Amino acid sequence: MNLPAILMITSIKQNQNSYLLNSSIMKTVNKWRIVNDGVMSGLSSSKVTVEDDKIIFSGNVSLENNGGFASLRSPVKDYNFEKFSGIEIKIKGDGKRYSISMKETIYFSGYFYTSTFETKKDEWVTIKIPFDQFKLYYLGKEIKSGKKIPLNNIKEISILIGDKQEGKFKAEIDYIRLY
Repeated sequence: MNLPAILMITSIKQNQNSYLLNSSIMKTVNKWRIVNDGVMSGLSSSKVTVEDDKIIFSGNVSLENNGGFASLRSPVKDYNFEKFSGIEIKIKGDGKRYSISMKETIYFSGYFYTSTFETKKDEWVTIKIPFDQFKLYYLGKEIKSGKKIPLNNIKEISILIGDKQEGKFKAEIDYIRLY
């Protein structure tokens, strides 16, 4: 008779483990951090706050000094996504284009597995991106290599705005999770 309760607890625990980002995570030592184009002399700026259990990622993308991106990045650690099919994000955007990226190194190599998506201005949308829709990029340019994402060896995940979308941006994120 206790078996269903055990199964339910296991199911809840697995579901919680699938979250890569939500307001609870942002209140822990595992919170995500800002990385902007200033690492390459750019002038873009951004910040992240938590309001009403939602993550607000906002700022300004500048193309000056060869800049042009702002990102919110996970802690660098060993992630294994082999048991999942893709990434899901619930986001209320500003009508701009964003991307989700993953990399397999702990250092900056310039290589990222990326998938781009559109937001709807002031409207919540849930976007599911299967892993096979991610493409390999090097310094923002697609590489035609046919290399598959090493799902058992991801070191960092990020959400990014770039693509020469100069100006202010704001995205409200409910969660990013694996499915």
